[in-house]
Formats: sequence, structure tokens, C-alpha cells
Amino acid sequence: MRPAHREDHESKKMSDKTSDDPAVEDTVCGIWLFKPKWLQIFASKKVYVLVYGLLGLNQFMLSSYFNGTLTTMEKRFKFSSQMSGIISSTWDFFSLISFMVTSHMAGKGHRTRWLAIGSFFVGLSCFVRLLPHIIYGPGEEILQYTVEYGDNVNSTSLLSNISRQNEKICDGKPLYEDCDNEQLWNVAAFLLCAAHAMLGLGGSLYWTCGAAYLDDNVRKNSVPVLLAIVQCIRMSGPMLGYMLSAYTLTNFIEPNLTPTITNEDPRWIGAWWMGWTPIGIICIAFSMMMMLFPRMLPRAAVRKVKEPEEKKEHVLTDFKTSLKRILSNKILVFNSASNSFFVLGLIGYWTFMPKYMETQFRQTAANSNFASGAIGILSSGLGIVTSGVIISKFKPSPRSLAMWNFITEALEVVGHFAYIFLGCAAEDLHGQWNEDKTWNLTMDCNVGCNCGKSMSYNPVCSFDRSTTFYSPCYAGCTLETIVDGGLKAYSNCTCIGGLGTATEGVCPVACGNDFIIFLALMGVMRFLSSTGRSGNTIIQFRCVKQEDKSLSLGFSEVVMALVAFMPGPILYGTIVDATCMVWGGKCGTDGNCWLYDGKRLKYYLNITGASFLLIGTILDIGVWYHVKELKIYDDSRDEKSCEQQ
Repeated sequence: MRPAHREDHESKKMSDKTSDDPAVEDTVCGIWLFKPKWLQIFASKKVYVLVYGLLGLNQFMLSSYFNGTLTTMEKRFKFSSQMSGIISSTWDFFSLISFMVTSHMAGKGHRTRWLAIGSFFVGLSCFVRLLPHIIYGPGEEILQYTVEYGDNVNSTSLLSNISRQNEKICDGKPLYEDCDNEQLWNVAAFLLCAAHAMLGLGGSLYWTCGAAYLDDNVRKNSVPVLLAIVQCIRMSGPMLGYMLSAYTLTNFIEPNLTPTITNEDPRWIGAWWMGWTPIGIICIAFSMMMMLFPRMLPRAAVRKVKEPEEKKEHVLTDFKTSLKRILSNKILVFNSASNSFFVLGLIGYWTFMPKYMETQFRQTAANSNFASGAIGILSSGLGIVTSGVIISKFKPSPRSLAMWNFITEALEVVGHFAYIFLGCAAEDLHGQWNEDKTWNLTMDCNVGCNCGKSMSYNPVCSFDRSTTFYSPCYAGCTLETIVDGGLKAYSNCTCIGGLGTATEGVCPVACGNDFIIFLALMGVMRFLSSTGRSGNTIIQFRCVKQEDKSLSLGFSEVVMALVAFMPGPILYGTIVDATCMVWGGKCGTDGNCWLYDGKRLKYYLNITGASFLLIGTILDIGVWYHVKELKIYDDSRDEKSCEQQ
């Protein structure tokens, strides 16, 4: 291998030429007339890896920030988890369309330009997400819990308030509802779907063009460690996204107002919209940087000149011929199917992890997001870097890489079954089961209170800390008093024996140990499963011809979209809704779910996920079998691609 300074010299000479030769122009940084000499120093693989990784970081941050604020948006706009799944799947539906239309064209064209255009649309989608808040504001329901708009009386008779609410509920219109604008949640959901459509159309180009450009412009032995670096940078994105959502959700939805409840109150709605502006600005800025990269990096052009002529010649084939080669590629087909079922097994956690933690371990939305980012994402990033370094140094065989991926996915299945035994969802809610598996809050002791379905969720705990009630009305309380520290106390509660008193908030549950064990197990599982990702990516790249690389990535993403990303969020959203105990009312219809059956939720979610992971693990056996003749390193000039098998 020649010294690096000689490559620098040769690449500099190529970039400094002022020839009209298209091959030379393809190695120059800039766009149109903006191609200054000082910019050419950035035409290197190191700069590309940094910009490409940071662009991915921002897109991953966008995704995790959306998931982190999803539960809050459900409460704000009164839609179900199934609707959340439909919104998430819109992203993948339009990704599928984009893959089918652009992957082949982008593979033949200027890859970084395609990537930059797609990323620009991703940035614009962030500003579309702001529109529901700009149009509808914080909402009338939450305004009643502010100093500026609420009723701040230190000591009052709750009986008159209950009677006033009952009068409205019997009329089908609770105080906080604006049924004249009942279409509000539909419009908000539509706008979020539109934003996800833009994200799908633009974001898919990151995968079909970005990684292929890197693989085309560096030495093959360097690809594993460079991909590991990119993935490490990128995996910081979800951590930052969850932490950003944790921060924004601790802020009241309207920062200019003074809330009378804390962020530990289940009625709290945080500033879910606050993070979209910085994410959008950063994404557009990096897309502008990506626009300036040349069609081919100068060093790659130098190596191409020195290659034998037969290695440079690529036969341009039409889309149908390329697709036929890909569909007959056994490694690619098995690997794509395995990855798809692996993602389908995990996508329930990716989408609803904050909700799961809130339900199983009584964590706030902010704490759930922080834990998801700090533990899960750091473990995944560490695993990716570790595997990338090991692959680059020891160069394990393709079968060794495939077998390790099989082992880690099998351990992921075991981990999901272990999650079933962790959790401390309390079964202290007052009421009883209906035949349709929903919870009946109306009992003999509160039937005279006429607490309607649309009454706000306002949990109270009995004085002996044994029973949680949905609201003071369902506890049969008639008096409310403000005690020291602003805490509300209720008395004359007909559903509570003894002293007949209660305090606001849910009854405490000792859940620290299970939560710590869950986080530790999740961290170990994320680390192990991510160590198989680098080798899996290398196999994906090496088993296709050079000219089929972008199309093969597009094919894999299409399979993943059809199997996992499109049906997955809807499926798991439906599963989550199936465990709902108490639905909030919205103008006489169901809105968002306030309370879930934690036991059913963890069984349904984990067993479903483990089943799909098991299918992916079995398909990995096919990858292991067919990968035996694949050449993935530069130790031979005559690389044998898997389509020859």
C-alpha cells in the first residue's frame, strides 16, 4: 500500500485541474459555479463519513423524538395507539414508493445530490409537524390547569363542580370539550401523516445512496470500520432524540403559562412541539453540505485509473435485468427477509417503549424517554463499534459473521421472554372487569354521582394507599381541600371506608428493582444484537454486483417496509389498544386511552415480538448456508459475488 501523502498529492493534482474532462469534473467539490479551491480539501472519505454520519444522526434523532412524544400527542389530540401506528406507517408507505422510483435512478446518477435533495425534504417535514400546535394551540382541556385560565380557589365544595359537570356530561359536552371543532384530531393526524409522507419520500435516499457512495469510494478492507464509525455517529441520534423529548416534555405545552399541576401528574401535557424547529434546521444545513460532495472522491478516481480495464467496465443494464439478478440472489433474499422479521419483532418497542415503561414501571414520560436513550441507544452504539473494529482486525469468515448474527438474534428471543417476568403494574384500580375486557368504574358506591365517560382523568389515592380511583367523582368524594404544599385532599368519599379521605395522584408502587433489572437486561440485549449488524451490512454489500448495489439496498428496504415498517406500527398499536382498560371520552366517542392492563400488555407485546424474532432467526440459517463462498475482503482480486451460486 502506498503512503497516504502520495494519495493526497495525486488527488490534489486531479482536483486542481481545469480541464473540461467530465471525469475530472466529477471529482470536484461544489455545485454549478461555486467550486472554489479551498473547498476541495473537504473531498475526502473522512469528511464524507462525518457528514454522512451526522446526517443520519439527525434523521435518527427525528425518529426517536417522534416516538418519545407520541404518547403526549395521543393525549393532546385524543387519538388511539392504532392511529399512532397508522401515522408511523405512513412514513414507510411513502418510503416504499420512493425506493421503487428512485433507487435504480439514484444508483446511476449523482448519489450525494440525490441524498441531499431527500434530506432537504426530511428537514421540511419537521416544520409541517409544528402546524397542529400553531393551528390549535395547547387545547382547552389543559388550559384549565393553568393559573391564567384555571379556577384557583384554595378551598371549595366539589359537590357543585360535580353537579355542574354532570349537567354538561348528560348533555354530551363536558366543560373542557369543544365539539363544534370535533374534526380537530383528524386534522392533526392528517398533518402528522403528511409530515411522515415527506419523511418517507426523502429519508429513503439516505439508505439507497449514502452507504453505496461510501462503499464505492473507499478500499474494501476499510468499509467495516468506516461503516461502524458511521453507525456509531448515527446511533447517537436516538439517544439525543429521546433526551430532547425528555427535556421538552418536562416543559409545559405552553411555556408562557403557569401550570397548576406538575409533570408527574398523568394529566400533564408537555411541549411536544418544541424540538421540531432545531431538528429541521440542522437537517437542512447538513443537506446543503452533502450537496457539495463530488460524484466520486479524488482518491477513488486515482485508484480507478490504476485498476485493470476489465475491472472498470460495467455493463449498463436495464431495471428489469438488474431486478432479475437481485431476485435470484439467495443470500440477499434470505438476509433481507431475516432483517425484516427481526425489525418486525423489535418495532413494537421502538414505537411504544415510553408507553411501555410508563405502564409497567410507573415512570413519567420524561424518565421513560431518558432511560430509552441513555441505556438502549448507548449499548447499541457500543456494540456496533466493537463489532466493526473486530471485523476489520481479525477478518472473520462470512460464515462466522452469519453464525454470530444467528446467535445474537436467538438471544434476543430469549430476552423478550425474560421481559415478561419484569414489571410492577399495580392492580389497585377501583372497579371491575366488563365482559368486553374494559374496566367498569361505576360501582354501587358512586352510582349516584353520575360520573360520565367523558370526565377528565384525575386519579386519587385512598388514605390507606391501597386503592387508586380514576377521579374524585368515581371515589364518591364531595369535598376538596388544599393542604400544605398545594396538594389536594378529598373527603366524604363514599367508596372509601374508614376515614373516607383521599389525596390526588395514583397510589405509590415500589418498582425500583424491576426497572433497574429491565434496563440492565435491555442494555445487554441491545449490545449483543447490534454486534451482528456490521457483519450483516458487509454481507449485504458484497453479495451483489457493483452496478446493482443501490437497487439491492432499495430492494431490501422495500421488503422491510412491506414486512415490518408498514404493518408493524399498526399491528402493535392495535395490540396496545386491546389492553386498554379505560378510554377517555371525546364528544361522545372514544378518544385516547388513559389506563392499560399492564399484565396483558407485557404478555401480548413480548410474545408477539419474540415470535417474529424467532422467524428472523430461522431465516438466518439460510444466510449462513449460502454465504460460504462469498468473498468480502480485498485479499483476492477475483471477488466472487453470491449471485454466481
